[in-house]
Amino acid sequence: MVKKIAAIDCGSNSTRLLVASVDVGKLKTIYKIHKVTKTSEGLESSGEISQDARKRLISTLRGYLKKINYENVNEVLITGTAVFRDALNSEAVIDEVKNKLGIEIQIISGQDEGILTSLGVFSSSSIVDNYFIVDIGGRSTELIYDYRKQTRVESLDLGVVSLSEKILTSNPISDDEKQEAKELIDINIHLDIDTTSRSMIGVSGTFTSIASIFLDQKKYDEDEIHLTSISYSWISELSSVLNNMTEAKIISIYPSLDPKRAKTLSAGVLIVRNIMKKFKFDELKVSKSDILEGLILKYN
Repeated sequence: MVKKIAAIDCGSNSTRLLVASVDVGKLKTIYKIHKVTKTSEGLESSGEISQDARKRLISTLRGYLKKINYENVNEVLITGTAVFRDALNSEAVIDEVKNKLGIEIQIISGQDEGILTSLGVFSSSSIVDNYFIVDIGGRSTELIYDYRKQTRVESLDLGVVSLSEKILTSNPISDDEKQEAKELIDINIHLDIDTTSRSMIGVSGTFTSIASIFLDQKKYDEDEIHLTSISYSWISELSSVLNNMTEAKIISIYPSLDPKRAKTLSAGVLIVRNIMKKFKFDELKVSKSDILEGLILKYN
């Protein structure tokens, strides 16, 4: 029986919707959209999801529900990740969303986030083993890999928003800020595995933005981005270029980039560069499929 399912991921930086049909474990995308809601903005200093962030989130979810109702979906799945794990007022925000919109955000752990992301990646690629999936979010980064035929997840307390708020507060980035950021990234990575025979796959807005820039897209196209290969040397060069640009320059130079991602792009590329260097990856592939696809397939 074909079912229509909607999945919403309430992340630290963006809130995303996927509406898809599912038939015997096969998923077909009907509609997919993301909006940069900056839900964790200011969380580093306040410890809470701000009133403005709550308004942005609820407004975005309200718009998504209109589309969901129009599509007559059978089920809605909605998750909250690191921002909801970390914020002191998560329950209050979840209650507000439930009272105003009639939907309930389910907070998931970094481990669950990694497992769901891996299912999404597997759904649209031939990769089944020797993988090293990297999911960079606003406040956490998941390193997902296989070991003895099991999926393991290392969840790092590090993301593009938190790194930007702690250290990389504005573009251009100074050498001292860059060095301090590198040290913070290295401190947070405790995983020690041999990646010689593994393939690195990147998922999330940071990776898809990088791929869009790599392909010199004038308009963002995730189908063209999917499984694009990008070398470490190119990533390293992009990082150096972005570090010397203002936020306005980044927006003007890269037309396919969501302007709201410009503020955190340098931080994201720096995280990618350091992960590739630490684990000695010469290249990576970018996947358009992630936790949204995994969420639908896991529960249907």
